[in-house]
Amino acid sequence: MRILFAAAEVNPFIKVGGLADVAGSLPKALAQAGCDVHLVMPHYATANWGSLQLEPWRSVYPPMGYGREEGAVRTAELAPNLRLYTVANGAYFSRERPYDFPDDLRRFSFFSKAVYEIAHVVEPDIVHVNDWHTSMVPAYLKVYGCPGEPRAVVTIHNMAFQGVGGWEDFVYSSLPWDQFSPKGAEFYGKFNMLKTAMVYSDAITTVSPSYALEIQTEKFGEGLHAVVAERADRVHGILNGIDYDEWNPATDTLIAAGYDAEHLEVREKNKAELLGEFGLDYRSQTPVFAFVGRLYQQKGVDIMVDAIERLIGNDLQFLVLGSGSPQYEERLRALAAANPGKVGVRLAFSNSLAHMIYAGTDFFLMPSKFEPCGLGQMIAMRYGAIPIVRAVGGLRDSVNEPETGIVFWDYSEQHLRHAVERALALWRDSEGLMARRIRAMLADFSWTESTQRYLELYRKIPRR
Repeated sequence: MRILFAAAEVNPFIKVGGLADVAGSLPKALAQAGCDVHLVMPHYATANWGSLQLEPWRSVYPPMGYGREEGAVRTAELAPNLRLYTVANGAYFSRERPYDFPDDLRRFSFFSKAVYEIAHVVEPDIVHVNDWHTSMVPAYLKVYGCPGEPRAVVTIHNMAFQGVGGWEDFVYSSLPWDQFSPKGAEFYGKFNMLKTAMVYSDAITTVSPSYALEIQTEKFGEGLHAVVAERADRVHGILNGIDYDEWNPATDTLIAAGYDAEHLEVREKNKAELLGEFGLDYRSQTPVFAFVGRLYQQKGVDIMVDAIERLIGNDLQFLVLGSGSPQYEERLRALAAANPGKVGVRLAFSNSLAHMIYAGTDFFLMPSKFEPCGLGQMIAMRYGAIPIVRAVGGLRDSVNEPETGIVFWDYSEQHLRHAVERALALWRDSEGLMARRIRAMLADFSWTESTQRYLELYRKIPRR
């Protein structure tokens, strides 16, 4: 089976969020399963290509709304059965960051059209696109056609980001005028790229089974719940995996000491190293709670800070790695200043420090307001840290209490605080803590099962 997989970011070349992790891992897993995989991404000036030798392939000249644009395509073999293509355009991708520009809809309409042009050459069986950035590809396939009539799949990683613009953005997309309608690309008078993908795709997937159900409700559907519900027969939730080559505590070179489920005592070396990195003293009898992520309400930062402020009188230490909303950053600075020796805050992101946290913390906090999938809880379990999560989206699908973690349901400071109190009780039960850690480490969150689910879906998708 030949698969063309398109994404706006791919790890390890460039990463903004979890989309990059999926785009870096799933195509590799599909290739290892025997598929012929062609991965396409923009050629960002800020990408880190490392030692990869990208060779010129060809140029594409997709007609856009105001004339043809040029995309210089380069290619390299990443692994057996896995080839990367990058689309360069100096005006669109030679910028200081991948996203957050006024012309983003035009930039990624162009990229989608370039992917469509590449599909004409590759002639895939499946075209798999991700989030709004590549959402126009299914429309181009269905409206303009493509050799081999490939089936289109769109994966929604976060419904909150839809690629919404005006009439002029639709004109630039080069779709025919009659496609700007409620049955096509229009949504309440606006051009909505994610909605367009849902209309024209043969299958819609989300990054967890629970999220597939949640986005069909008004609470989580971000205004598009009725569009999704109308197509419920083609909506599939497949839980993401994590890359076991990158996230392996036995071989991780970014932590102080490697270990596995049979040598959990070694984690104490990592805990001591981690606390030292934050300027805190190591105390073997004191549990460490940690958070890694963006400091926004979606991640539950408001209730987390409220809960820690009330719990800090207990014998515990609390670490935060991340950046985001100024109000949460200021509250965390104040919390650290008021509790020296107990609270460590690093208002930035560091991949190496994230690895150290997973390997050294005792409990890992993910109190998200909504979470399509989440990877942090899976990585934490892989490293023997007990996740404390809210039962939402992929967190609900991957963490079970009392088997592998601690779970709370209502989005409130009180319910999170009670979950942390259960963690403190577990900490005092050394045998129970060890058993739960081992079960967490042995849980399988590799891409193996998820890859098989995607392959089964690809094979049974009817052409619409």
